[in-house]
Amino acid sequence: MKIENGRKPLDRAPSGRAFKVTVSELYQREITVYESEMKEATKEEAVRMVENWWQDSQIDLNEADFQGVEYSVTEIKENPEGGE
Repeated sequence: MKIENGRKPLDRAPSGRAFKVTVSELYQREITVYESEMKEATKEEAVRMVENWWQDSQIDLNEADFQGVEYSVTEIKENPEGGE
């Protein structure tokens, strides 16, 4: 069943305790930056270059770069006023 907007369709309104579950995916790739590509040969400049390439969509992380997924959960405390 596909989940849209954070909820799967239900026949009735949800009730009882509620939990927020966060799904985090990690994609990772090593990028080599050569001295000839940089204004200054520093670690900070190499990071800046890769950040710029990523922001300009020159680096496209895909399924080959997938490293894993993590789940974290917190219980939603009831609000005495009735809202979330």
